[in-house]
Amino acid sequence: MIRAPSIRLLPALALLLCAAVCPLSAHAGPPSLLAGCTAEPFGGEGWSYTCDDFSAILSDHAGVSAQRLWQRSRRTFQRQAAGGVTFKVAKATLAGRKVRLLRMRAKVPEAQEASVFAVVPVKGKGARRVLCKARGTPELQARCGRVLEQLAAHPWRALPEEGVAVAQSDAALAGRELVVPDGCNLTAENGSGRIECGDGSRLDWTRLPDASRLRDSVREGLLTFKDVPRASYLESRLPCTIDGARTECTYLRMLDSSERREAYFAGAVVRGMPTVISCIAGRSSRLLPQACQQVLRIH
Repeated sequence: MIRAPSIRLLPALALLLCAAVCPLSAHAGPPSLLAGCTAEPFGGEGWSYTCDDFSAILSDHAGVSAQRLWQRSRRTFQRQAAGGVTFKVAKATLAGRKVRLLRMRAKVPEAQEASVFAVVPVKGKGARRVLCKARGTPELQARCGRVLEQLAAHPWRALPEEGVAVAQSDAALAGRELVVPDGCNLTAENGSGRIECGDGSRLDWTRLPDASRLRDSVREGLLTFKDVPRASYLESRLPCTIDGARTECTYLRMLDSSERREAYFAGAVVRGMPTVISCIAGRSSRLLPQACQQVLRIH
């Protein structure tokens, strides 16, 4: 299973106990700044990076304004600081966009770490949070500024760059760890898996090598499902999302059957990973079985 990240954006008070940071460089750092780091999925919205002498977080929030995300994040920091931290706002430019930086200093003089936080607007997408924490030496503080510049320019909800080790759980769908409900079993390997429950409901997911296979893979799953009982089905298309990625689901309901036999099939590029899922209702009384609810949304 995924081990707990060494830093967390919202709940970790450690991120708030920090000293001032040097001004950000006006130029993007070299692309190798994150090389050798380990990345872990962060809240289904981004990645947490653990490196030798700094840590960083990038998270992308669709449909949220930068102003709203900034205000919400700052209120959370201040509430959790409980008066033990002073805050300073500064102006900067990250990836060609003007932003505000939130610099935070612990009131205790022995604090040795420095953090800087920013929210970057991403046109047509939403807003991005970036954070970097380093020891309080001028050299490492300056590097942290360059790390923020690089993270701000990263493609929207993309995978970590080459040279970064990605730590994932066997139960990870496109980088996000799934919860296995009570009474269910997990089998997973190499980015694909199944959560199967005692009521016959089931969630399957498969990570494909490239997006060109998405449509064919969904169709193959449909045909396999239909072929098992050799019965007639009502088939329809519904707008849906797979872990936030918009797509179209194919819904199947078997006709003239005393038992419930319904299923959803869909594919999408989720956080840069081409992913196909199927959700089978089984005997579940829910519109969507519990295992599927954490991934699939019908609109």
